[in-house]
Amino acid sequence: MAALSRWVNEGGGFLLSQGSAAQPFSPFWFTVEPQDTLTIRGNSALLNCSAHSDAATPARIEWKKDGTFMSLISDERRNILPDGSLLFTHVAHNKHNKPDEGTYQCVATIDNLGSISSQTARLSVAGMPRFASQPTPTTVHLGNNQVMACEVNSELIPFTRWEKDRLPLEMSSRLVQLPSGALVISNASEADAGLYRCMVENVGSSKSSDEAQLQVVPETGEERKLEFLVQPAAISKVVGASVLLPCVVMGYPVPHIRWMFGDKLLEE
Repeated sequence: MAALSRWVNEGGGFLLSQGSAAQPFSPFWFTVEPQDTLTIRGNSALLNCSAHSDAATPARIEWKKDGTFMSLISDERRNILPDGSLLFTHVAHNKHNKPDEGTYQCVATIDNLGSISSQTARLSVAGMPRFASQPTPTTVHLGNNQVMACEVNSELIPFTRWEKDRLPLEMSSRLVQLPSGALVISNASEADAGLYRCMVENVGSSKSSDEAQLQVVPETGEERKLEFLVQPAAISKVVGASVLLPCVVMGYPVPHIRWMFGDKLLEE
């Protein structure tokens, strides 16, 4: 019967190779693994990877793209950093050529010991931020509601945030950013007056929309007809995920909103 050939990397086991006696095994593992990353064409990108070993010889890091080992010897745009991370100095991407977008995995190897593979990570490349709609100067009555528009490329919506007077705007039960990127201001107060803009950032650079002034004016007491600023729309979600169905109305007297599920009234 042939001798057992295997290696164990949990808790410091033994390396057994065919035709040899048991040898002490020094475990090694990933301290950092690559994560799904979104970047913009032309910007830099970084996929992190680092491995630790108790062995005298450090692990050698290589990268796979879409399951195939990458050849980076003469690559001027992509190189492996000393810690093993993969750096893209200039992400290439156009309609006909998408050499950087794909699924990546780093592989750590110690000669005469073995190799370990990291989890896979997806590098996605978005177009440059484009604002399909931007906030415009508007007015809201004290205690009423208003919506500031901000519509960007769908893949960049998770990277949008709002600023008021050039300072980050903290969301609350009154200030809510919708899944579309728009900002809802409910029960407006005088403190809400100011200059608003939405930002797209955390993708290698930032880009801002036009700034728009929000004026908060006293309530006159005159009746104003109800107007839906945002209405709920059909949406699909996986089981267990959260969902926000927006409904923003303005008018005077200030409307009270109730929700129906089918023909049943939802309790607050």
